Amino acid sequence: MNEMITMAEIAARTLTVNVIHLLKSEIGEQGIVAALGNQVLISISKADFEQKLGNLLQKIYGAIDQHFPVRQDHLSVVIRDTDARYENVFKIWKSV
Repeated sequence: MNEMITMAEIAARTLTVNVIHLLKSEIGEQGIVAALGNQVLISISKADFEQKLGNLLQKIYGAIDQHFPVRQDHLSVVIRDTDARYENVFKIWKSV
């Protein structure tokens, strides 16, 4: 049983790492992309958070769906402004 849990954890981490690499290239200089446990953390300026969050969410969803259409695990994405005042957390569900 422990072996199965370990395999699931490895699969989740692999997806997270692959998504981080993808989003670093997609977002570019607009923000910083890093791992926070099994979550993807994106840090952007306050102005971008207030004015471009909707467009950024669409870009993230589109890129992940295009590059990882079949996902075995849920993915949690956290977007924060650089001052850590605002935060948006959303899930991208595993494929059915």
